[in-house]
Amino acid sequence: MRVRTWTMLAVITAASLAACSKPAAPPAAPSATASAAPPAAPASPTSAEVPHRKAGLWRQTMTMEGMSQAMPATEICLDDAAQAKLSMIGRGMGKGRCDPPQFARNPDGSFNFTANCDMGPDGRSVTTGTFTGDFNSSYKGVIDTKMTGGPAAANGDHRMTIAAEWVGPCAPDQKPGDMIMPGGMKMNMLNRPGG
Repeated sequence: MRVRTWTMLAVITAASLAACSKPAAPPAAPSATASAAPPAAPASPTSAEVPHRKAGLWRQTMTMEGMSQAMPATEICLDDAAQAKLSMIGRGMGKGRCDPPQFARNPDGSFNFTANCDMGPDGRSVTTGTFTGDFNSSYKGVIDTKMTGGPAAANGDHRMTIAAEWVGPCAPDQKPGDMIMPGGMKMNMLNRPGG
């Protein structure tokens, strides 16, 4: 049961992370009275500002607070086109399941995001996270997910830390979108239903 729970949370987190390259909606035009209002919270970054991982093979490890060991590392082969398409998978995890993620860039170059998903019988999730790094060689994310309405083992507050590093070019037998799971199983994220 613990492996299934980890797998489900890892998929939810991976989908949320895939949304990180999705451009935010353009801001609404200011109203005539907007100039008198106090400054708003930092605007969502534009597509040029949202961190974009370097093309190639990325390896990531995830550790979950309260667990004594890290989940086995996964790898994903990315190019620019795959990242653009994977952002849609991250938003939807199946069409209509997640609201568009909200982004905010911090003065130190890190960024925050919030994503809300309705996973049907697997419950609802509210995920917030902060990411730091250069996204060319490495990055780190601290992700907090609150699960409700799902299997008892998954419900509650969960903190996951993700550390990712660029390994190099994708191998000749790897295609953009390929995720290499523990044990060598390969799944192409671009071919998932609903993506």
